[in-house]
Amino acid sequence: MAIVVTSPQTLYGKILNATSLDASGTEILLSGTAGKKIKIKHVTLNNLSAGALDFTLSGAAALLGPVSISGNSSLQWDFSPLLFLATNQDLTITATAGSIMAFIQCFIE
Repeated sequence: MAIVVTSPQTLYGKILNATSLDASGTEILLSGTAGKKIKIKHVTLNNLSAGALDFTLSGAAALLGPVSISGNSSLQWDFSPLLFLATNQDLTITATAGSIMAFIQCFIE
């Protein structure tokens, strides 16, 4: 899977905008930082293809998924309290064949 991730810094953390037109396999959305945790506030996933797409959002273990999303649709999650990854863990996404766009609001502390 070839994924393009942009990560603008905001006053309230990072926003990850990830897009792939050929989603299949596992990709790192945000690399872990030594001594710090990734904390997730919001996730929106969009299936840009006509067919169903299965995905898993994970750190060391699955955080969301596997979840199946139908074609041309979106799913959203808000986390309160925040969803924590372990210290120095990468945030990854694994998907089946299709096109996907992800929006993730997160903090690194």
